[in-house]
Amino acid sequence: MRNLPARFVAVLFLVCLGLAAVPVTSAAPTSPVGRWVQTTVADFLSGVLDATVVATVGDGELRLIDGQKEGRYTSAEHVLPFPSRAAGVLFRARVPEGASVSFAVRARGVSGEWSEWIAIAPGPWMDPEGRTAGEPLALFPAESDVLQYRITFLAGEGGGPAVEEVVLVYLAFDEGPLPQGRPPWEEPDGQPRPVPVTDWGGEVSSPQGVVGTSAVTRVEIRPAALATGAAPTAPALRTIQRFQREALGFAQLAYGYLVDAQGIVYQGGDILGGDVLHIGVVGGTPSEPFPPSAEDALVALLEAWQEDRPPEAGPWHLETPGDPALGERIVARLEAHALRQNRWWFVRGATASQEHEWLLLSNVGPRRTAATWELFPDQGAPRRGVVSVAARSRASLFVNRLLPEGRFWAKVSPASSLIVERALYYGPDSDASAGLDVLSQEWYLPGGSQEAGFTTTLWLLNPQPVDLPITVTVFAPNGVALEKAFQAPAGERLELPLHRVYTERTVVGCRVRAGAPIVAEQEVRFGTGGYGMPGTPILSRSWTIPGVETEAPFWTILAFLNPREDPVGITLTLMTTDGTSLRRLLTIQPGEQRLNLNTILPRLSLAAQVSATYPIAVARVTFFNELRAAHATLGAPRPARRWYLAEGSTAEPFEALLQVVNPNREPAELTVTLLGTQGERSSDRFRMPARSRLTIPLNELLPSTAALATVVEANEPIVVERAMYLHGREGGHASLGIPR
Repeated sequence: MRNLPARFVAVLFLVCLGLAAVPVTSAAPTSPVGRWVQTTVADFLSGVLDATVVATVGDGELRLIDGQKEGRYTSAEHVLPFPSRAAGVLFRARVPEGASVSFAVRARGVSGEWSEWIAIAPGPWMDPEGRTAGEPLALFPAESDVLQYRITFLAGEGGGPAVEEVVLVYLAFDEGPLPQGRPPWEEPDGQPRPVPVTDWGGEVSSPQGVVGTSAVTRVEIRPAALATGAAPTAPALRTIQRFQREALGFAQLAYGYLVDAQGIVYQGGDILGGDVLHIGVVGGTPSEPFPPSAEDALVALLEAWQEDRPPEAGPWHLETPGDPALGERIVARLEAHALRQNRWWFVRGATASQEHEWLLLSNVGPRRTAATWELFPDQGAPRRGVVSVAARSRASLFVNRLLPEGRFWAKVSPASSLIVERALYYGPDSDASAGLDVLSQEWYLPGGSQEAGFTTTLWLLNPQPVDLPITVTVFAPNGVALEKAFQAPAGERLELPLHRVYTERTVVGCRVRAGAPIVAEQEVRFGTGGYGMPGTPILSRSWTIPGVETEAPFWTILAFLNPREDPVGITLTLMTTDGTSLRRLLTIQPGEQRLNLNTILPRLSLAAQVSATYPIAVARVTFFNELRAAHATLGAPRPARRWYLAEGSTAEPFEALLQVVNPNREPAELTVTLLGTQGERSSDRFRMPARSRLTIPLNELLPSTAALATVVEANEPIVVERAMYLHGREGGHASLGIPR
């Protein structure tokens, strides 16, 4: 179990047990809470009806006009008795199977300006009178004295819904404390340290007996409060707590933890949920309820929570009712974290008089460390050794000196934090990529080609002590082209030239499935050039590519692997250096598909972001030197605030470039630190506009340096890759950075 702060573990224990509480004590004076109730025919007739009608059922209700499938009701404007900064919805309705009602709220400030509409959906809780509570709480940018709501009705197979009562609960902000918290990535160990309830001015309680189940089986991430403008987190948290206490009768917050838009984690209530842990997000906007910083903090929080669960706790699953794609991303990141090992695997390896291989190691930690390297030749005994790397430094292993001629796979096992890459040089061209620090039973490899003059080879490593069955599926532009079974010997790699099993002249992508976790890479050769890429163990709805070059002499294509049987819609966003962007809506058919970006935005340095309706795999391939050379990388499934690249040289014959994309709505501040063989050599700061691409020539930052590694740190999540060219761009390679 990791040594998390005691206050984190205590809250985790209480939330998992579902403890009751004694009456709360207030940490700060509370502000007023009011109610606007609409329930009668006269109340509802004061608003605007659109395909809806007021029916004289009971004292009155709103419903769709007979035969209508959709309708809307907009209330009259309601003047408040005191200025308010937040509003919540309670309602009573009959909703047949398949039908729905949803709300939206807006407020007019004392200055006379209306806020945006904030959508509010039915939440999971009810008040003591049986009314359903809407979620999220609406936060307004300034003190407001007028409220308005609207309802959207959708009919289902069982008919249309009917709303019998609407209660808007409006609240003022108080003058409580404004604590200073830090997001996990600013902590030295990267762990979340939730701000205690007493620090943010919430109401506290003491546990009193077990009333719930002993293990959480479901985690729900929910939008607790959305803002149409800047809203300080602590007053918002206190307002959420007052709403749940005054309107719902809860003794404590229903959320076990809360995360704000800056990624700061806050303690919530102890008791509600039982076998469900609710986590609320505060301060998102109507257009972005779960900001990137909040997502990063949620991942860190769940990683810590998961590692500190009681040993007897069973499986759990994640739900994100407000954004299913968010749940997919978080689960993928948690799975990737669980797969990660403290070792680096390299399936491809070759040394000869015209083939040179290097292993590049970057120690990003504050102390000297060592790593054990192992080479496993196809023929002969393994070779082993130890390499020492100084603190914040880069070291190199020239593999040809260790194994002058041979074909092999390699493994590097560091004693502590190391980043490891491999660079291969053959003829005038080369390729490079980070090692794989994960094993997986499933791998996806987009970007292959069996077109005329091209050959694609899969390299599959079975590190297990037993032989494994492996199934390779080849995807062509018309979908699945081939599926074939193989046997991978224990502790050996399997070389699979695709032309031996697939003879059509098309682009290709592959999926590899194995009986136990393995490692997979691919290599593409053409003429005297080529490129290589590791596989990805995950599919994703989101991919970001920093290095898209469409100016001469470059030709850049995106490779999409859609393993589904149905088409997938994507939104392609191309970002320029000044922050302008172009969006295209495209359809990706099943199989391996290509998109030539030079035909969309030629003669530019760009970055690309792909958002898909279903998970796919995406890679970028760039040709240059009159199509005689190429380099390629996978896209990044997520941005990050820290990126590491072990390879780098600005000595002859190399030219090294960093390519960075800021996909956020806000500008990004970067610090680029270059590490030499004996410590840090330089540190430079850069500023990027929102949604922009930046190129940083490393030869200008630290010229004539034979060996360097790079660390890029930013205040916003970004994506970084490195391109290196040799002999005046006769050849070159590129590699996506390693996020941490």
